[in-house]
Amino acid sequence: MIEEHQDEIIPFAAQLTVTPVTTDREGAVTDILISYRPNAILALGAVVFTLPTGFTADTNDTLNGTTLLSSQISNNGGRVTLGLTLDLLGLAQFDLLLKAKTLPTAGTYRFKAENTLLFLGSQGVAETDLTVEADSLAYVTNNLDSTVSVIRLMSATTVQTITGITFPAGLIDTPSGSYVYVTNLITNLVSVIDTATNAVVQSISVGISPIRLAVSPNGAYVYVVNRDSGTVSVIDTATNTVTATIAVGNSINGAAITPSGTLLYVTDSIDNKVHVISTVTNTVIQTILVGFSPIALAITPNGQRVYVLNSGDSTITVISTPTNTVVQTIAGIGASPQGIAITPSGNYAYITSLNTNEVYVLDIATNTVTTTFPVGNGPIGIALSSDGTKGAVTNYFDGTVSVINLLTNTVLNTVAVGAGPFDVAVK
Repeated sequence: MIEEHQDEIIPFAAQLTVTPVTTDREGAVTDILISYRPNAILALGAVVFTLPTGFTADTNDTLNGTTLLSSQISNNGGRVTLGLTLDLLGLAQFDLLLKAKTLPTAGTYRFKAENTLLFLGSQGVAETDLTVEADSLAYVTNNLDSTVSVIRLMSATTVQTITGITFPAGLIDTPSGSYVYVTNLITNLVSVIDTATNAVVQSISVGISPIRLAVSPNGAYVYVVNRDSGTVSVIDTATNTVTATIAVGNSINGAAITPSGTLLYVTDSIDNKVHVISTVTNTVIQTILVGFSPIALAITPNGQRVYVLNSGDSTITVISTPTNTVVQTIAGIGASPQGIAITPSGNYAYITSLNTNEVYVLDIATNTVTTTFPVGNGPIGIALSSDGTKGAVTNYFDGTVSVINLLTNTVLNTVAVGAGPFDVAVK
């Protein structure tokens, strides 16, 4: 909700309000209305608006409905001056409209307006703060054009497009948020992106056709699923070197790690199995038969259950982690489901259904589907925000990301990204 920002109103004191017209989220584009009232018995002189760093005026903007002249703008767009003005009995109001401005980084910004010559019954100067709200960032791998898009979810804008990655597939954000690891499916590399600069700072050789990743809860290790070599590469994030290679199975795809960090679960799409790996010994300690063509999986926040998404028969296999046994099979999960994510509360699982262009919402308490809602064309990847309010879905066939509201189970925004968006991580 957009609210006006103004300081406490004092009788006979000048007033200033700053109102973003459509949104107050960082990175969003919006008009900004800045209104100044001298509220004087008599005010005579120039009216000067002073804008904080991050906000600038130009000749596309207006003052009291009239387009600004370049002579009225100074200080590199940070000051706007209206020449000789008269306010009698507090009747005047001066409206500076900044048009289509990109809001700066989240924070508090102070605006100022004043009458510079003569005023009676008023302090003449007014200041007020505008708070720009933070937005959630998402990183998206675009398979078909070999890029990674960095987008803001709530403002539905693209921050940057990262190149230098070949056929990116899976990606994962480290717990610290400092780095994102991306698999290069064709070149058998994992690229490391520094999120401070959004630059690729390192490339690590792994197995054949690396597709998805998991990261230990403490961020010390990244586990890379190498689909065609049937192995998992273990990357030490302190040195970005492979410290172990674990032989697993045939065509392995998805991976998820328990909150304790001691067990890694990996799907095997050819043999219809899930392999359980001890991260202490880096060996497979158990293999569990599941549904047809398991592709992705997610673990509840309490670490008690693994939800395995079987794309071939549109089911979910539920595994109990204390015993590593199947406790339930849930049928009727879309058509060729591809991605699954569980809310931080552990109450719901969200599943993408590739062939119906929908997201299915599963109640974890009852293991029943409570609702479905439409997204884009060919949804695959899904990730949820840490506050459990929103998420992002990659729509492979239309080159978009659907931003979803987890409170209403609706699509908030649709953001255009690159070609063939596959996986997504939300920061």
